[in-house]
Amino acid sequence: MSVIVFAARGLPAWWLGPYGNEWVVTPTLDRLAAEGVTFDRHLSDCPDPDAAGRAWLSGRQQVPPMDGNTGLTPEARPVLLETLAEAGVRTVLVRANYPDTDGPPSYYAGWAEVFDARPDADDASPLDALLRELPGVLDRLPADGRWLLWVDTDRCVPPWDVPQDVFDAYLDDGAETEAPDDAEPVSPFADPPTGLFDRSDPSALDFLHRTFAAVVTKLDDELGRAFEAFRSRGLDRTAAWLITSDRGYPLGEHGQVGPHRPWLHQTVVQVPLLLRLPGAQEAGRRVGVLTQPADLTATLLSLFGARVEPGDGFDLLPLASGGEGRVRPEAVSGWVVNGVGEWALHTADRTLLLPGPQPHGEERPVQLYVKPEDRWEANDVRAAFLDQADEMEARLHSATRSPPV
Repeated sequence: MSVIVFAARGLPAWWLGPYGNEWVVTPTLDRLAAEGVTFDRHLSDCPDPDAAGRAWLSGRQQVPPMDGNTGLTPEARPVLLETLAEAGVRTVLVRANYPDTDGPPSYYAGWAEVFDARPDADDASPLDALLRELPGVLDRLPADGRWLLWVDTDRCVPPWDVPQDVFDAYLDDGAETEAPDDAEPVSPFADPPTGLFDRSDPSALDFLHRTFAAVVTKLDDELGRAFEAFRSRGLDRTAAWLITSDRGYPLGEHGQVGPHRPWLHQTVVQVPLLLRLPGAQEAGRRVGVLTQPADLTATLLSLFGARVEPGDGFDLLPLASGGEGRVRPEAVSGWVVNGVGEWALHTADRTLLLPGPQPHGEERPVQLYVKPEDRWEANDVRAAFLDQADEMEARLHSATRSPPV
């Protein structure tokens, strides 16, 4: 078995066709979903890039405790890499990201090889170096096919490299009148400042979203070129492909851009998880249960037939194959930004957001949303379901206590 993982940092699920987006062009990921399995409710436990890496490699949840300790959880063993090494699987991490978005040293320590395909200043796109180096990387992988190739990219993290022609296509799509031929090109909003965003200006929000749509479409095109390289080597028949992300990137939907406050709305917490099995087995299947990043450890180990250690994550292969597997009745998320925290409890039909103490002068109420109907979390129904909200809040407090020392 061979496995290829793309970790597209900062990519929200709702910007992709497989998750219901009807206006952003993503034919590559649409095809991947049609040939694979889509996990509809894959929710981050902590939308922090370092926390995501730790959950993926350790199989341990990274929700920060609520009871005064607001840092990240302690380092956990990289169970995934240790167990694969014991099973004779070669693990290769490709850094196709800028150095300023690197993870901590511990994230890179356990791989058999860490290969740099970082963006070059002369490249037309941040992923040109990856596409240029990819054939050589594939040539170096073991002939016996027992390898894990993991690619990290920060293509969706600003400042963005936005192709003008793709951006212009999204501008034209929203234009009411045709611009004159000699009109000056409109520059994309490529480096939005992190902070509060005025939602009373719909044109600014639309401009920001059309910029990001161009970024997502270009990423989809680059993934398509990588996938064609895989298909040309028969890896569509012999390897499993997986696409996921560490978090969504707030783009003004709830009044902020970037990680300014730890608001755990679905636009940030729900991330893609698309799994294409060898030979397109289980093509088109959708899995609607709650899944989280720690599930990747057990799932990847299961793909290789390796020993699966007990952890916080579940093996998703039975669900991907239409069978019965372990299912969590609820999922927990937590995030701390600049000393301010927020926690969330997700069930099959509700999401509760529970803010911690806010900075001086700011207010943030407890919120309750109906799922999956209120996808954009526009209608807080807590006042109508106070008893249910209080019960969920109590469960959330219990689930996020610090573990005993």
